[in-house]
Amino acid sequence: MVKLSPDVIKTSCITNDAESIHGNSSKAFEDILPEIMELQQQINEHEKEIKILENLRGQIIEHIEGIDNVNVKVKYLRDQVGYSLQEIALVLDYSYGYVRNISKNLGNDSEI
Repeated sequence: MVKLSPDVIKTSCITNDAESIHGNSSKAFEDILPEIMELQQQINEHEKEIKILENLRGQIIEHIEGIDNVNVKVKYLRDQVGYSLQEIALVLDYSYGYVRNISKNLGNDSEI
């Protein structure tokens, strides 16, 4: 068996492997910087939208809390806000079946 000495091992391929794994850091950063900036802008826009939606949700909940009749609450959330019956059940903390029955009994009547 032949014993390899450190002189026989080529270090140039190790360096090349490391560069290919990690890349040329300044070149790679320059290439991805515009993409990072665009993604950050998109994140900021989505965060603004989330804040607006949370504010609207708070206003809806506040309005609903002022209504005493569960039938009016269901009708308002269904017809005015556009919530699904499942969403209404979650907001009002009632079972889906209960909300579904109320909605069915209300039909599409415009008077309550």
